[in-house]
Order: sequence, then structure tokens, then C-alpha cells
Amino acid sequence: MIELGTGQLSWHGSERRSDRYGTVALWDDATPGGNGEQLTWPQEALAAAGKTGYLIAHIIETRQSDHIGDLFRGFKPVTPEVDEVIEMGPGVLFFEQIDDLVCAGLRPDDGRTDDWLDPHDLYRLHQQTVRLEFAAEDDQ
Repeated sequence: MIELGTGQLSWHGSERRSDRYGTVALWDDATPGGNGEQLTWPQEALAAAGKTGYLIAHIIETRQSDHIGDLFRGFKPVTPEVDEVIEMGPGVLFFEQIDDLVCAGLRPDDGRTDDWLDPHDLYRLHQQTVRLEFAAEDDQ
């Protein structure tokens, strides 16, 4: 298990606009996209790129998300419970820069272009403080 960081989870708007929903980023406890600083990914996580596994979000603190959701597809933010664990995957871990963000994601091996991560899970995680981990399949 590799700890990627603890912070507020969000994603770049292009993920919603493209329906890919494939990457996320973490911010310090200021509002994502606002005054907060994006957290950097640890070297151990970057070295795991290319491995197949799961992103696992442990809910540390909850708040009401200020995101309107994906109106076209009917997704709306839902506040999870503290201590809830949300598993996203499986997929191949990758990191990519989108504008000023360096994002972590999972690329599925089935060739699909949409919903690489489950949008329902993402809208439960939006702006929640999480401890994000990567579990490689070969470590399980």
C-alpha cells in the first residue's frame, strides 16, 4: 500500500466535460481550486506508475461539496460518512499534468474512454478530506 497523501480531493474540470473521469488531485485544507495549494505526489507513488491496482480513499473529514455536479448525466455530490472507505479501480496507475495540476489516475484495461473512475464515487469524494492510497494488485 502506497500513501499518496491526505487532503481535499477534487479533479480538473476537463474530466467532467470529457466524461473521462479518470484523474484526481489533492489540495491542502483550503478550498480546492481556491486559495489552497495542490499537494505533490510522493516519489514512491510516482515510481508505482504503470502498475495495476486500486485507489483507496479513507474519509477523514466531511463537508458539503460546493460542486453543482454533472447535470447532463444526473450526478450530484453526496456527503459520505467519516471513516468510510471508497475503493476506485482497478486500473493502471498514471500521473499526468492538466494545465497547472499534476493528477493521479487509473487507466482501465478494457479500452473504454469514459468513466475510468466511477463518477458516483467521485461525487461522494469531492472536497472531502481523504487519505488517498494506491494498492497494487501484486501487493494484495
